[in-house]
Amino acid sequence: MGSLTTEQRRNKLIQIIHIGKAKMGLTEDAYRAFLEGVTGKRSCSSLTERQLAAVLRAMRRNGFPHTPRRVQAVEQGAASTAQLEYIKGMWETCARNKSDEALRAFVYRIAGVKSLRFLTVQTAQKVILALRDMTAKAGHDPGGIPGETP
Repeated sequence: MGSLTTEQRRNKLIQIIHIGKAKMGLTEDAYRAFLEGVTGKRSCSSLTERQLAAVLRAMRRNGFPHTPRRVQAVEQGAASTAQLEYIKGMWETCARNKSDEALRAFVYRIAGVKSLRFLTVQTAQKVILALRDMTAKAGHDPGGIPGETP
């Protein structure tokens, strides 16, 4: 959500929270109680961007799965789409700085290429192995599906 305005970021968070409400199967009363438990308020429209982010984090901890960002066409190269999606998913799971710039810097350090699109099947495998180590050190199961809880 890098170049969006504050209002656009708020609206995007509200949209994701409403999707989470549906995916978690929350009734209207349960949803309002959830919001109130996290923020002290019963409506997303009265929440700040920071409070909305806190609600989303609480939803993630309570069963709303995170879906990693999809591979963009400009990122597709010699590595398979499955490898690139796995890399992005693992990055979302274990990285402190989840930005695309940080991922590119990591890929450059491990594979010596400046963009995901320059990864080959072999160099993508090197990145995946490094991410598996990083994921294990962060306390997650590197053998599981990135972004999903066991």
